[in-house]
Amino acid sequence: MESQEQTTQIKKNNTWWQQVEVPRLNVGSVLSAKVIKKNPRSLYLDLNQYGTGLIWGAEFTRCAKLIEQLNSGDVVKVKVLSLENEFGMIELTIQDIVQENQYQWIKELMNNNQSIVGKVIGANRGGLLIKINDLQGFLPTSQMSEDHFPKVEGGDKEKILENLEQLIEQDIEVKIINFNSTQGKIIVSEKKIEEDKMNDIINKYKVGDIVEGTFNKSINGGAIISLKDHPLIKAFLPIEEISWTPIENLEDIIKPDQIYKFKLISINKNRELILSLRELQEDPVIEKLRQYKPGQTIKGKVYKFIPVGALIQIEDNVFGFVHSSEFGGIEEMQSKITLNQELEFIVSEVNPNEKRINLSLKK
Repeated sequence: MESQEQTTQIKKNNTWWQQVEVPRLNVGSVLSAKVIKKNPRSLYLDLNQYGTGLIWGAEFTRCAKLIEQLNSGDVVKVKVLSLENEFGMIELTIQDIVQENQYQWIKELMNNNQSIVGKVIGANRGGLLIKINDLQGFLPTSQMSEDHFPKVEGGDKEKILENLEQLIEQDIEVKIINFNSTQGKIIVSEKKIEEDKMNDIINKYKVGDIVEGTFNKSINGGAIISLKDHPLIKAFLPIEEISWTPIENLEDIIKPDQIYKFKLISINKNRELILSLRELQEDPVIEKLRQYKPGQTIKGKVYKFIPVGALIQIEDNVFGFVHSSEFGGIEEMQSKITLNQELEFIVSEVNPNEKRINLSLKK
């Protein structure tokens, strides 16, 4: 009986590490620490159950202003940088609560795609230094708006810098596109604001809409059109969509400074609007097709054999179709009529929508 009571008592008297669950310590963990000793280049801190921590080297220099204010026995928030450094100690940095709150704010701005107004505080050849509250961001020239981009002929670096320096002290609206909290690097963009605005506008368009615009410039394969209601949006007009008939010079058809109506025929994967001018014009082929009626006798020339019959050229850009079944098959057809042979046909059907005339050989 006595032995049993002793056993029970031993089970109750657990050691301290069995009674207390110690949370796991990780790189990035934030905890309270008490200052043990401050040296000119290092700071030792008591981490309670985790032992002793150390701030030294580059981190000591970075935190120097905060460390100056500390005395032995002070409690401060610290963040773990390394669980074991070369001295076998936990390496720390002082957790700057104000900075952490600002970093969190920056993250929320970026995640919510919100813009912020910052002041230009400096410039170099690569871009502008932007002050956002007490933090510093960088606006590369590649992310600047057209209004602020340094337009320097020949790309003279000194002149580019002079242009950028003229923006110092100006307020600029930007969006955060990259943030590295470990290095404290913030990259901002003006272009992102413009792109998002244009995307919002583009989302309102749908294929089939009629839009107005002016000729902006010629490029390979077509023309750039500035939309009348949204000049920042540049749409593309392929050269084959300018006219139903082949053209050599698009500027013979579409003139600068004149407003045209276009049909929106697609929005491609790059969110570009593709326009057509000819879709709003009558196709001359359809107009010609309307001249032909079922039962009418016409002359045509055998233009091409295809697997199910033959194409018959009636006039320029107007073709009819004869099915091989009228001859008993494609081989029989090719034995009875030849390419370029002119024959008489009877119109059996006219389909303007498909730009097609079905024919039968006149007996």
